[in-house]
Amino acid sequence: MVPNKIGISDVWYFIAASVLLYVCQFLVFFIPFRWYIPLFTDHGKNSREKITVAKTLIVRKALLRGLHYLPWKGKCLVQALTGKVLLKMVHIPGVIFLGVAKEDDRLKAHAWLKSGNQFICGQEGHKSYTIVKEIS
Repeated sequence: MVPNKIGISDVWYFIAASVLLYVCQFLVFFIPFRWYIPLFTDHGKNSREKITVAKTLIVRKALLRGLHYLPWKGKCLVQALTGKVLLKMVHIPGVIFLGVAKEDDRLKAHAWLKSGNQFICGQEGHKSYTIVKEIS
């Protein structure tokens, strides 16, 4: 079995994911949702690349590596926004799903990102949420 080697493209995507996690965290904390969400829509543009497991895996690995080195826990919305930008970087489409669920008379929210049938982030527990918005 050949060990996984980290190539220069892996390092590039890790750096991009790390920077984007900080930027998206700033947006979520300080900017109203309606102001920044148009930045993450595809505006009907067709992707130039076919969705492949390999490309979605590149984005997923870069996102997970970036999250590992954050000094805080990256929430699902920040992960989904960052992943969406990373998907745009590899020219494949992605859809951010925003969902809500009621638990103990309180509303809970969750965000997850999919590209085709592949989950990029937020897969854990997504089935218990009702989708209220899709950002593609």
